[in-house]
Amino acid sequence: MNKKNYDEMTKKELLDVAKRHGIKGRHKMNKTALIKAIKLKDKSAEKTIKNEEKLKKRKLDVHYGVNHLELLPKEPGNVYVHWEIADKEKKSDIFLRLRNKGKTVLEIPVASYKGEGYLRVEEGKPLTASIGFKKGKRFVSVVSSEEILVPRSKPSAKKTIEWAYVNPDTGRIAKRQRKVQDKETLEKKRERTEKTAKKVKYIRVPKER
Repeated sequence: MNKKNYDEMTKKELLDVAKRHGIKGRHKMNKTALIKAIKLKDKSAEKTIKNEEKLKKRKLDVHYGVNHLELLPKEPGNVYVHWEIADKEKKSDIFLRLRNKGKTVLEIPVASYKGEGYLRVEEGKPLTASIGFKKGKRFVSVVSSEEILVPRSKPSAKKTIEWAYVNPDTGRIAKRQRKVQDKETLEKKRERTEKTAKKVKYIRVPKER
């Protein structure tokens, strides 16, 4: 419903609108205060929409001026890649390569020295990206990204827990430990967690004096 019709709405209808807007303390407000709060939210939303439209119309063309490659995890099984090659002397075709623990899992040609895009990859795998050229059968990397972990859509099936003790004086790892949990142990932990969650209804925070 348009905001101009707020005066014709009942308080219950206004409370529904306020709830959608996420207005806090709405139940303590009278009808006039509700209308004022809703209109303020509407004004803020309109400003945000206008700014988004301006950004869509404006062509962003940022140049780093250096060799740059960024690989970012997105949704499960998806990564975002952005690259720029400062050296414009094109000796051969440019390729984007994704690697998992040194093994190439994807290699595609790219059409320009600057670009971005999304790629569909296997979930739960560590990946690094490289942009480079081909010299014969050899791949020559120009710039590489940091390693990322591709998000999963399901919990990991890994049952091994690894942790390390760090010496606070030297900052070095003093001891590593690894523990494998069987299915029965994991199930018991899940049951204990659910049981505790059912008992804990709320947490009281002490008031400051």
